[in-house]
Amino acid sequence: MANPNALKNAYLPMTRVHVNAGWKWAMEVGTDYWLNPSELLDQAAAASTSLEGILAAAGWIATSLVNTDGSGGDFRGGVFTPGSDKSQAGSYADVGTPNHFLTNADNDLLESPAMFGSAVGMQAARDIAGMRNLPNILGVSFWGAMTVNSADVKEASWGFWEDDGSALVPAEGMAAIYSDSANFALQAQDAVVGSVGPLVDTSWHYWNIELNFDGFISWSQDGVLIQRNAVSITTDEAPYSFGFAADGTNFPGLGLTHVYYDWGSGRSQ
Repeated sequence: MANPNALKNAYLPMTRVHVNAGWKWAMEVGTDYWLNPSELLDQAAAASTSLEGILAAAGWIATSLVNTDGSGGDFRGGVFTPGSDKSQAGSYADVGTPNHFLTNADNDLLESPAMFGSAVGMQAARDIAGMRNLPNILGVSFWGAMTVNSADVKEASWGFWEDDGSALVPAEGMAAIYSDSANFALQAQDAVVGSVGPLVDTSWHYWNIELNFDGFISWSQDGVLIQRNAVSITTDEAPYSFGFAADGTNFPGLGLTHVYYDWGSGRSQ
């Protein structure tokens, strides 16, 4: 029997299904998954049976994070300067400080259930989207700031982690952004991917990481591609989690986050 999605694929736009709350990630299936830190609800608090929306009660690991209110931004971020990639991201004159989860101590950690990048998840994304082919991109875009960045440590980073892995263990990273005290860099399995990236700062940036099944990892900052490097993506480690963590010196913060599947060349080109 012919693929029933072939005709739709040719004439109709792709269907995307958004799982729009972090605590739903492990319970719902989609093409897009959102995590939205909020001022009035500390989603990273200890697990509770009486309060909906707590991540630790829905398969996440959440350790000693500070739920931090957003402040100080201009309306719409002020003047917007588009980046050069396909993500439609860019830089703002004054984004201020977004609502975010903040690390401030050694081993602070937020990590999702391991659920991304496997045959199961990517086939589901294909079926939901009505596409003929499996997605070849697993990506994440997020607001992040390395609020303290003075050390060269891979343990303080944001990214994807192998099955049963931990965001506190660099060797278990599939692709994660960290500070080497001078520059931001991307690491996989505790090894730097390509060369180092932009100079470190403590500003809030809109980051993107994409793993491409064709053998590439890309990363960008504020809509500008930093690097696209050919890699051998480690086998036998899916499904992956998304997470971020701190060591005793460097402390990242994490704002609005979007994990997604995509087709073609992705959004970072």
